[in-house]
Formats: sequence, structure tokens, C-alpha cells
Amino acid sequence: MLAFSKVSIEYPKRGRVPAFLAAKDINLEIRPGEVLGLVGESGSGKTTVGRAAVGLLPVKSGSLIVAGKDISKTKKSELQELRSKLGIVFQDPGSSLNPRWSIAQSIAEPLVLSKAFSKDQISRRIDELLNQVELPISYRNRYPHELSGGQRQRVGIARALALSPELLVADEPTSALDVSVQARVLELLKQLQKELGFACLFVSHDLAVVDYLADRIAVMSHGEIVEQGDKNQILRNPQQEYTKRLIAAVPVPDPDDQRKRRESRLASTKS
Repeated sequence: MLAFSKVSIEYPKRGRVPAFLAAKDINLEIRPGEVLGLVGESGSGKTTVGRAAVGLLPVKSGSLIVAGKDISKTKKSELQELRSKLGIVFQDPGSSLNPRWSIAQSIAEPLVLSKAFSKDQISRRIDELLNQVELPISYRNRYPHELSGGQRQRVGIARALALSPELLVADEPTSALDVSVQARVLELLKQLQKELGFACLFVSHDLAVVDYLADRIAVMSHGEIVEQGDKNQILRNPQQEYTKRLIAAVPVPDPDDQRKRRESRLASTKS
């Protein structure tokens, strides 16, 4: 479904800002129907990889195969057609929705751009998508400012799923939400992925979230993949020190466990 082979991604020079190599020699694969968690600290390059996967950033070198096509060598007209098989959920649901558009208009945007649906088909699809993300159909006439953060993100998910994509990229989709809302949105994503069967690249800095959703995990640091494998392998038996530090930074609810973890980290630092 998605395969990076020695892919490097560079942000081009802008004015006085020099070109910047944000990801280097990325080797990554997502199989159909699989969820891959891509984790790393801020600035690790994980969002860059996610945006490249849906054609929002150009590939400097290497091969990037999406739904059977190498998008690193695809023309713009072909890329537009390919994007109908891809969906992306952005981090900030507020800024990703046009404040002047109704919820129905936002969800309908990819359907309208595809030019493959009649007005009646689009209207029915909007209702279907609102049901899928567990929002009342009456919300189609509301505007983003009338919705909570969690509700706006549900609209973002509905829009991303409008064309029934084969691959969904979720870029930190819950990090801008209140903790109380995050769990419900994650449960919705997990449920939809199971029902619809799309492959998913889930980008996050939160290993606990990735543990809940992913089948496999890849860890990024300074623009490179430092470790990847089965979820249990990565979380229970990490090989790289960077991965071990990420796991150790995940908070645990039991204060005794937290104290033991701090003592273990301190002992390893001294040794």
C-alpha cells in the first residue's frame, strides 16, 4: 500500500532560508489494512514523512510507492487522480477547516473536486459520513466555530474518509484536544479503521497512543528511522537507546512504578 525506499525529503530554499533536508534514507512499508505508528520527538521528521506519503511534499531522492504508483515520478495530473485514494487528518482541527464554510461544505470539498458525484450523491454521502463519525446530521448546517475541538476533528476525519481512501495519514490527530476528548476520538479512529479496512500511517509523539492503535511501530530521530518492527517487539524489547528513552518518558499512573522507572533511568545514566 505504501513503500518508502531510501527516500530523502528536502524543504526547498525560500528567500534567505536555505534548503533543509528533513528526512534521509527512509525505508518504510505499510501493508493494506495495517496501522503503522510513526513516533518521535518534535522535529524528528515524522510529519514530513506523513505529508510526503500523500503527495504534499516532493521527494528529493529515492522511491515512494503509494497504491501501486511511484509518486516521486508522477506528473501533477496523475497525482491528483492518485490523491482520491489517500486521506489526511491534520493536527489542528480548527485551522484545517475553512471558517466561512459550513460543515457540509467542508466534508463535500473532496467529493466536489473529484467531479465524480452528483449533488444528490454528495448530499447523501455527507449524511453517511456524519453518521460514521457519530455527529448529528443537523450539524451539516453548522460552522466550525459552533463545534468543540473534538467535534471539529470528527469533521476532519469525515472529510478525510469522503472518497473511501485506501490509505489514511493521521498527523497527531489528538494532540490539540483535551485529554478527556482524546480517548473518544482514538476509539472512533480505531473503530473506523476496523470497519473500513484502510491502511493508516499514524504519526504521533505519544507512544501510549501508538500502542493502542498500531500493528507495527517505526521510530524516528533527526530525520532518520532508527528502529522499526512489531508493536510488542518495539515496546517490550527496544534495541535502540533513543527508543528506550521515549518509552521511559511515557507517564504511568502508579506512583510506585513511576519511582522505580526514575531509579532505573538514574542507574543506567550513572553506569
